[in-house]
Amino acid sequence: MSKKFNFENYIDCVVKIIPLNVAALAAMTLYRIFFFFFFKNIALFGHFRDIFNAFVLGLRFDLSILAYINSFVILIFTILLLIRNLRLFKKAIFIIKLWYCLSFIAIALATAIDFGFYICFGEHVNILLFDFFDDDTFALIKTIISDWRFYIALPALILVVFIICKIVSISTKELLNIRRLINSSYLNVFVKILIVLLIPLITFLFARGTVSMFPLGKFHAQISTNSFINNIALTAAHSITDAIQAKTEQSRDKINIAKKLGLDEEDIDLSIFSKISIKNTEAEEIKPNVVFIVLESFGELPVLYNSEKFNILGELKKHFDEDLVLYNFLPAGVITIHCLESTILNMPQRPFSIQVTQSPKAYKHFSSSLILPYKKSGYVTKAVYGGSLAWRGLEDFLKAQGFDEIYGEGSIKNEHRHEWGINDAQFFEIVLRELKNNNKPQFIYAMSTATHPPYKTPPYYKPLKLEIPKELEHMMPGEPHLKRIFETYQFANREASKFLDIVKNSEFKDNTIVVITGDHNLREVKAFVPEELFKRYAVPMYLYVPEKLKKKIDANITACHIDIAPTLYDLSLSQVEYIAAGVSMLDQDKNHIAFNSNGFILSRDKAVLFNIENGKILYFNFDAKSKILSLTEPTDEHNFMLEYYKRTISASDMYINQK
Repeated sequence: MSKKFNFENYIDCVVKIIPLNVAALAAMTLYRIFFFFFFKNIALFGHFRDIFNAFVLGLRFDLSILAYINSFVILIFTILLLIRNLRLFKKAIFIIKLWYCLSFIAIALATAIDFGFYICFGEHVNILLFDFFDDDTFALIKTIISDWRFYIALPALILVVFIICKIVSISTKELLNIRRLINSSYLNVFVKILIVLLIPLITFLFARGTVSMFPLGKFHAQISTNSFINNIALTAAHSITDAIQAKTEQSRDKINIAKKLGLDEEDIDLSIFSKISIKNTEAEEIKPNVVFIVLESFGELPVLYNSEKFNILGELKKHFDEDLVLYNFLPAGVITIHCLESTILNMPQRPFSIQVTQSPKAYKHFSSSLILPYKKSGYVTKAVYGGSLAWRGLEDFLKAQGFDEIYGEGSIKNEHRHEWGINDAQFFEIVLRELKNNNKPQFIYAMSTATHPPYKTPPYYKPLKLEIPKELEHMMPGEPHLKRIFETYQFANREASKFLDIVKNSEFKDNTIVVITGDHNLREVKAFVPEELFKRYAVPMYLYVPEKLKKKIDANITACHIDIAPTLYDLSLSQVEYIAAGVSMLDQDKNHIAFNSNGFILSRDKAVLFNIENGKILYFNFDAKSKILSLTEPTDEHNFMLEYYKRTISASDMYINQK
């Protein structure tokens, strides 16, 4: 027998840890089966295929966890193979044994916590878990102990820990057995090197769980219209990891923004957000449906270059020509969640703040909720998201804000899916289906996901001519897939056009308002100089209003995401009270000021860029025709814009954080 830890020892150890992992995988699967039968309900009838897929996906989640655990052990084996010290290997067995015991016990404990959390809240562990430490912890412990299930769970957990320790002890002891399970003496040195390289690679792939763009995570669990089925696959480890990450980010939410901006909270009046819509007799009579559509990456820059050679709008241009389109328009921020939260909460994005959807506030109903005036007016309210409802805790957030019905990518047959969800043809299919599916007036908030890296269109799509202008290429440098980006963008526009065609040629023509905007500009658009900042940020806003409901809106008005809801209230409701930071675009007497999360502020022919971190301020004149900024000295109007921004941001932060 060799006195060195050689390849034979290495491959033998790898083979001998397989039974331990098979046992662990079997235990995880048995728990998932138990979980399913413990929480299952009659609503699962007819979802048998989804249930099967959930268990298959659950197996992948479990394999991912085991791969992470085994990666440390494989690393030890590999180091030992390089050192070739058999005596050191025998000492390393203790570390391996301890590692497996602690890892499997941690999984068992996490699973027990998650199971109890699911019993209480009907969902896997989320950031609310940390309220255990923020609340009266002692009282909560007493409550848990007083529950009869605790006296079943505790002995069961102790038994599981004992079994884990016993099985791990037997398995690791087997590593010292000199009996070889595989004879590898006939392999040449190159094959051995290949095997040593392949084993960590295979472990990495199992840990990642997928070969697609994103590693396996909670995001992938949205496979069904039934939320319980989506929960079957998820593991406690993944849920707790997500919760810890959200809690870590939440530390940024403790910054007092008003103080940071040099304002006194006592001087900030939250009543400025309390408003009432105009008297609208036509809206009272018609009670129009309202469809609020947010298209992924529907930036303004490509639209500005639309032509026969660069036909980026496709058939949507006809609707742009027929109806109102605002081009001096800013999104709430630079990522999707900025838009979603701002438009649904009617509040701007706050600097240094954790997203509401990833904080305990996600479970709070805000009186500024976009849909509250519609619910009070007898509307059915629906939300449609073209991706996973697990993304950023979206489903819980939408429920808390009062949506009657919520639909995600699992709500439709998933053909030609991309990494972020369903394609725009399917997205608009859901929106149209839900628009038709009610006898009451409806408010539908719908957000797509398709114009997003890696930019995919369905294989059947035949793009229109797209000769990319040089000026556009200039603002998207180093991007090798421009054609693919614009094909996806064009596809989304053409699907939006099909939707509008159907609305305008149906019974919805005279009783449905449609607004379409983008969540942010294309990610690849850059601004090399301050003069191009507006083009870097801007998105268009399209508005279709039936003839009888039309009101005067200046097409050259400056506006942003938080101004959409107040405008819709004026167009579709009558004298309803609401809370919002934005201003109705129907108010012609108002000095409309738009801004985004990056401190870019715009009003008519003026602009300001305020860096809240270092206090640096740039002042501009704005040419609405060329969309170009030019540096200038500050004026009273610039100073008024900056003060308005500071007070609105501070007030919104106080509003969001109030008890």
